[in-house]
Amino acid sequence: MFLISTLISLLYFFIAIFISINWINDIACYLGYFLAVYLVLFIALIPGFIYAFMFISLLHNKKEDKKCLKKEPDVTVLIPVYNGKECIMSTIESIKKQRYCGNIKIIVIDDGSTDGTLELLKHTDFDCNIRILEICHRGKSFALNEGLKHVKTDYVITVDCDTSLHELAVRNIMKKIVNSNCKTVATAGCLFVRNDKESFITKLQQWDYTLGIFGVKLYQGNYNSTLVAQGAFSVYKTEKLKEIGGWQNCVGEDIVLTWELLSRGYEVNFESNAIAFTEVPEDFKGLLRQRKRWARGMIEAFKKIRVITSKKLNFKSKFLMCLNIFFPFVDLALLIFIPLGLIFLAFGNQLLIGWLTLLVILLGMILCLIIEIRRRNTLRKVDCKLKRRSVLAFIFYALLYAFVLAPACLIGYAKELVNVKKEW
Repeated sequence: MFLISTLISLLYFFIAIFISINWINDIACYLGYFLAVYLVLFIALIPGFIYAFMFISLLHNKKEDKKCLKKEPDVTVLIPVYNGKECIMSTIESIKKQRYCGNIKIIVIDDGSTDGTLELLKHTDFDCNIRILEICHRGKSFALNEGLKHVKTDYVITVDCDTSLHELAVRNIMKKIVNSNCKTVATAGCLFVRNDKESFITKLQQWDYTLGIFGVKLYQGNYNSTLVAQGAFSVYKTEKLKEIGGWQNCVGEDIVLTWELLSRGYEVNFESNAIAFTEVPEDFKGLLRQRKRWARGMIEAFKKIRVITSKKLNFKSKFLMCLNIFFPFVDLALLIFIPLGLIFLAFGNQLLIGWLTLLVILLGMILCLIIEIRRRNTLRKVDCKLKRRSVLAFIFYALLYAFVLAPACLIGYAKELVNVKKEW
């Protein structure tokens, strides 16, 4: 299926190049050939190629493994927490309510909280399966590695302190990783937004987590090459985590960890039925700060993992990683294209609204429809109630979300490239 998706996408790409020649010449009359080629390449051709690849990949619905576990293995859940007094208890409660027959051990690592989180944990009467570790504030990676030292089970799950698990989440994610081939060392869970009603910003992210993040993980999971086993909810083979030394001290610790595992020839998949709900930034400032951090994390991964020269990294993972190289160029193209397009339109000139632009938009809308259908099916399988979402937020998400976030992403890329001091 990977080969078919790649060939069809390349066919689309070369046809699109042929179609775009006259359009490039027209734009060049106003903006010059360099800018004309740059804009068409990173607004229409590259995004069109990626959308076509995703579209074909998602048409292939990987067979669901219905085989039940004969014995559900014991598992340890690591919860790093820093100033999470308001949410940590609901996270722990969601884990305690899991419909899972194996023993679930919980290790909460307090990373030097100053808001009374540690005091709350110490004064709560937990059972013997819950352990509290107290450390000085040194960041999430350090906290996770401290917790990893105390893990005795074959599998370890990480859960953020602001994330609640659906009651079948542990069962489904464990079933996925246990029944996967021996090369699979991690499985990413499925994240949706918990605080979606708080503001327009959270409503936007609700669409992003379903149409963006969920959709990307769906198609990457088809190739056992999920590029981010996110720290908010994922499961790993403990032995393999310890083999690579756990999490590196960086901003994007989860993406760097995932790429490190992939670069050693291992595989990482995705379980859409293992659902968790996480808190997202509620204001624009917090959202921009988060996207800067995610952008830095991607550059960190490229700096730490030799994607091109790695011999153990399989071709599928290498191909998907290399697609990320285009993201900074696409973000910059968006910042140029949209203001210029509006200026041209203000003077009655539709130069930048070419047929290829409309085709990319159409492909994007079809992808949204496919992903939405898959999301609804996923939630029905686990009897999870479908939430109503804002139509206005969808319109904004579809038309302007990527443009609005592009400056933050570009700042994040640039800061990591020039090694600006990291902030947690």
